[in-house]
Amino acid sequence: MKRISRFLAAAAVLAMPEIAQAANLITNGDFESGNSGFTSDYLYSPASNNDEGQYTVRSDPWPWNGNFVSIGDHTSGSGLMMVVNGSPNAGDVVWNSGSIAIDSNTNYFFEAFVANVCCSGGGVNPPLLTFSVSLDGGAFSDLVTLGVPENPVGQWIGLSSNFNSGSASTAVVRLVNANTVRAGNDFAVDDIHLGKQSVVIPVPEPASWVMMIAGFGLAGGVVRNKRRKSALSCA
Repeated sequence: MKRISRFLAAAAVLAMPEIAQAANLITNGDFESGNSGFTSDYLYSPASNNDEGQYTVRSDPWPWNGNFVSIGDHTSGSGLMMVVNGSPNAGDVVWNSGSIAIDSNTNYFFEAFVANVCCSGGGVNPPLLTFSVSLDGGAFSDLVTLGVPENPVGQWIGLSSNFNSGSASTAVVRLVNANTVRAGNDFAVDDIHLGKQSVVIPVPEPASWVMMIAGFGLAGGVVRNKRRKSALSCA
C-alpha cells in the first residue's frame, strides 16, 4: 500500500482563538476520559515513571518524571494528556485507536498535537514520531512523521494530514516512536483527531473555496506556547 501522505509540522505561533471542535472519530482523543479508548505496547504507570517504555495520562508531565518540563495540556491548559517515556524496543506502538468505522470514498483529516518534554535546558535525543493508518486491515501507511525538535522544549506542535478512504469501511490509526535511545526521548500527545473536517485549519468562507481546493493536499502544523518549569536532565 502506498504511503498516503507525510508532512513535517511548521513551527508557527498562532494568535487565533480556538476552533470549534469538529466531529471526532477517535475515542478519547483528548484523553479527558483518562487511560481508556486506546491500547498501547507501553506499560501504564500512573503514579510515577522509573523506566523507559512507560506512559501515563495526567495533567502535567512533571512531576511524574522529575526531569520533565511542566506544561498544561493542549486542549484547555488544565486537562489531561498522554505522557510517554520512549521505549528502547523498536516497533513498540505508543498508541493504537482500535478499529474505527469510516465512510468509503470520503476525504478525512487526521490531526494531533505532540510536545517534547525533555528538558528545560534543551532537548535530549528527541523522539521521531509517526502516525500511520491501516484501511480495512491492510498495511499501515504513514500519515505524518515528525522529529520533535530539540528546542524549544515544552511547546505543542500540531500535525495535520489528509487522505481518501477509497473503498475502505474501517480504519486503525497508530503512533510509533522510531527513536530507541534511552536518554531523553520523552514526549506528550494530545487532541488526536480523525474526521471529515479539519480542527487545525479554519473552515473557509465560500469565496475562499477555490484557493483552498488549489492548495488541498498541503498540511500545516502549529506551535502553541505553554508554561514550563525548569528541570535537570532526562532519562
